[in-house]
Amino acid sequence: MIQKKYGLLILLCCMSAALFAQPALPDFNILKGPKSQTVLSWKNNFGDNLTVLNIQRSTDSVRGFRTIYSVENLTLAANAYTDNKPMPGADYYRFYYMMKNGSYYFTKAKRIATGYVTDNLLSQLNSSKIINIEGDKPRKLAYNALYHLKDSVVNFTSDSLFFVNDSTVQYVRYNAVAAIASTMTDLQPVSKFLYLNADSYIVLKFPERDLDQYSMTIFKRNGTSVLFRIKKFDQSELILSKSSFMHTGWYPYEIYKDGKLQERNRLEIK
Repeated sequence: MIQKKYGLLILLCCMSAALFAQPALPDFNILKGPKSQTVLSWKNNFGDNLTVLNIQRSTDSVRGFRTIYSVENLTLAANAYTDNKPMPGADYYRFYYMMKNGSYYFTKAKRIATGYVTDNLLSQLNSSKIINIEGDKPRKLAYNALYHLKDSVVNFTSDSLFFVNDSTVQYVRYNAVAAIASTMTDLQPVSKFLYLNADSYIVLKFPERDLDQYSMTIFKRNGTSVLFRIKKFDQSELILSKSSFMHTGWYPYEIYKDGKLQERNRLEIK
C-alpha cells in the first residue's frame, strides 16, 4: 500500500510540474511517467469557446490517428491526461479540438523525445580541443559543454549527434514535416514535384540523383512569414505531414535546387 501511494505521489508531482511549465493549446507537453505511462498536459486559453477536445494516438505522425480520450471538463485552465497503457509503437499523440463556431483544428503530432547520439561519443573526442559542431546548428563548444548538448538531444529532441573526428560532431535536426516515406504508387500529379495520394496526402517527389541539391520553404498562409524550412531531404519520395500544420488551408511554398528557385506555388492542407 505504501509503495502504491508513493508511486501515485511521484506521478502527481510529475503532472504538477508539467502543468506549471505548460504551454497553451495548440501546444502541449508530453513526458514519460514513473511507470512508463505517457503524460500529456496543456493549458486552455480559449475559455468557453472550446467545445470539443480529443486526444488522439497513432503509430506515425501522418496517418492512423484514433481518439483515445475525450476531455470532459473543458473549463479547466490547466489539465492533464495519463495514458496508462501506451501501445508499443503507437507513440505519436495529437489533439483534435473544435470551437463554438464549428471550426476544428489538429495540433502538431508529438512523441516522447528519442534523440540519437553516436555510441561513446564523448570518449571518442579530444577533451583538450574545442569541438566543432557542424550541420543544422553550427557552433564551437568546449568539450565539457558537450555533456549538456548530448543530454539535451537525447532527452528533449528527436535530433541526432554523429561522430566525425576527434574535434568534430555532426548535428542533424529531425525533419518532422516530411519524415514519412511514401509507399503509394497511385499518385495524382499537382505540380512538377507535388502529388496527391489516395488519402489526399501531399507527396513530394524529387530526382534520386540530385536529391541532396533540393530544399523547400513553406510559408504561413499569409505568405509573408516562414512556417517551415526543409534544408535537405533524406528520401526522394516523402509524405508531407498534415499534423505539422496548425489548420487546413492554402500554404505558399518555394522549392529550390542548388539555391536556385525551381517552383513557387501554393499547396492545400485539407
